[in-house]
This record gives sequence, structure tokens and C-alpha cells, in this order.
Amino acid sequence: MKNKHISKRKEQINWEYLIPPQIGIVTMAYGPAGVGKTKTIETLAKARERRWIRTPLPARQPEDIGGYPDKKDIVIEGSVHQVIKMVELEEMVRARLQHSVMLIDEFTSVSDATQAAALTWMDNPPANCWVFAAGNRMDQATNGNPLAEPMINRMCIVDWKVDKSKWIEGMTKGSGIEFPAPDVPLVTDGWEESAKFFSHQVTEFLFGKHVQSKPEYFIKENSDEDRGKPFPTMRSWTNLAKSLGAATTVGANKSVMLAIAGGFVGEHIAHEFLDFLEVSEYVDPETLLSDPQEVKMPQSVQLVMSYVSSVLRRVKEDLTERRWENARLFLGTVYKTHPDIARQYEAKLWQMKPDGHTPEIHPSLAEMEQERIGIK
Repeated sequence: MKNKHISKRKEQINWEYLIPPQIGIVTMAYGPAGVGKTKTIETLAKARERRWIRTPLPARQPEDIGGYPDKKDIVIEGSVHQVIKMVELEEMVRARLQHSVMLIDEFTSVSDATQAAALTWMDNPPANCWVFAAGNRMDQATNGNPLAEPMINRMCIVDWKVDKSKWIEGMTKGSGIEFPAPDVPLVTDGWEESAKFFSHQVTEFLFGKHVQSKPEYFIKENSDEDRGKPFPTMRSWTNLAKSLGAATTVGANKSVMLAIAGGFVGEHIAHEFLDFLEVSEYVDPETLLSDPQEVKMPQSVQLVMSYVSSVLRRVKEDLTERRWENARLFLGTVYKTHPDIARQYEAKLWQMKPDGHTPEIHPSLAEMEQERIGIK
């Protein structure tokens, strides 16, 4: 059963970039110069009648974003104290106080200090301002400086897609002078209701009592080889649920939803989560343990692995001799259709064997367990 929250509409170019900032979450697009990023964001500002602010980061100092120090007298309990207050640039004040759209450009071409100053805007964008970021990947950026992991985890990281059809139309029908406005999805009121659905689905995906739950994906820091890519934390899962709720209100298709999810928690986990949304029936591992020899295995290898890992996880959480034996019988059922998977997990199950327990003899498991000492 397909999920009703995912649209079938196609050709939604860069929607994954345009949607999250409308609900207060910054997106960062990697892409070369001259491919329409600035024009598209400017069009969004005009469509919503918001002030347009472009901030080229290499032309800014950290103080331009965080504010310049100035002296100020304050009175506390009758005594005057001299303190420092921060005076902001005009564009930053307007971004806070006026309905506006800001593009922080060339994000990967500045120092750590300037990136760190911009972090405050990524973490908590002004309520009145939709904040976008853009930059080149390291092999294209001038004086390239990769984004730090805390910065990445506060944004939705996507790749910019070139809208060739709009450019061709402008070059032909518009004679290279007038170009059609890009399609801009405008998030409508009420997106919070859809976000509630996705919030529930996120918790079910991570901690539900079914074979597809993935608690190991709750918080998963990047390995050294994955530095610079999105990764799951409480923050990114929360932002993902909100953004998918907003995407639903504009009829985003599965490609857009997948790109949004990947931009927060990483591509591989995003695929698993979107697949989870389309499954209509979830099996409780306790059901598999209660009648382990009568389980009908699904066709999907990935789902079979989810069955096995969830059963072993549940047995480990509540380990008894009977439950351990039932897990053995369950692996025997898996072995009939997916022997490689059964052998892959068999050693993990035997590592969990209750202390002092003598394994029962199950003739049906002889082939699978033939290498086990004492099992014939």
C-alpha cells in the first residue's frame, strides 16, 4: 500500500532546497556558479513579497554576522555598569525584523571563524527570515574550507539541480533576454498537522516494536570516511519530520522526500526510512519468537535481515533459555530460504547463549549448525 503522504507529481526541481527554510530550517545546496541558485531564491522572495537579501560570505567578517562591539551603560540595583553590546549590520537587523529571504552564498569559501559566526543563524534562523545557504564542493571552491560536523547537522544538505528546460525556453522563446520563473513550492498553513504524522513515523521507525525498527539509527556519528555528509541525531530526525510535513502540503513527490530525508540523516538511512513509510504491515518480533517454525519469510532480502536482527535484539533484551532456543528455531526457518543470512547471524546468537544452558538437540538445525561443537 503506497503512502498517501507521498505525491506522484514529477519534475519538482530543487524543491528539497526550497521547502525547509520556509518553516525555519536552513538548507545548504552544493553547486557550481551560474546555474540559477540566486535567481531561484530571489524569485521565491518576490513570490512571497519578502525582502530579498543576498549575503556573499567571503565579503563578510565574523563581526558582520555576530555584530560589532559597542559600549553601553546599564543600571543594576542603582549602580551603573559599563558593558559591551553587539551592533548588527543593517541587513541582519532587517532579516530579523522584516519578512525576508536571505541567501548566504559561497559558504565553503570562508574561514572557520566566519563559518562559526554563521552557525548562530543556521542553528536558530530569525522567525521572519527564510535562510538559504549555498556553496561549492571542495574540488570547486576557491580557498575551500569544508563544513564542520555541527554545521552540517543543523542544515539540510542537498545538491543543486540545473533546470535545463527553463534555460532552453529562455534562450529560445525568450531570445536569451527573458527567462521563465522557476517553479517555487510555497508551503501552506497547516503543515504542522502533516509533521505530526512524520514525527510518529520516525519514532516507529527507530523504536517501534516491529521487525523494521532501527534503534541503531537514532544517533549515529559519521565515520572518518563519511566526514562532511549528513548524519542522524535527535536534531536532524526532528527537522526531517517537520520538513517532510511541509513537503506534503505542496505535493512533493518521492524523489523530493528522499532528497530531504537524505539531506538530514544520510542517503542510505533515508532510503530505508522511505521504504518503511510504504510498508503497510509491520510484524512484531515477539510474534516470530512465539511460533518460530511457522514464519513465512518475505521476498525482500533487506526485510529478512530486519526480521533476524530484530529477533536477536529482542532476545538479548530479555534473555531466557526458552527464548534463546526459539531464536535458534527461527534461524532454522530463515536457513530454508536464506541460508547465507542465517549463517551470518548464527554466531551472534550463540554468543548470547545463557550461561550454563545446554543447547537442545533439534534435528532440523543439524545442517545449519553442523560446524558447532557438540551439535550433531
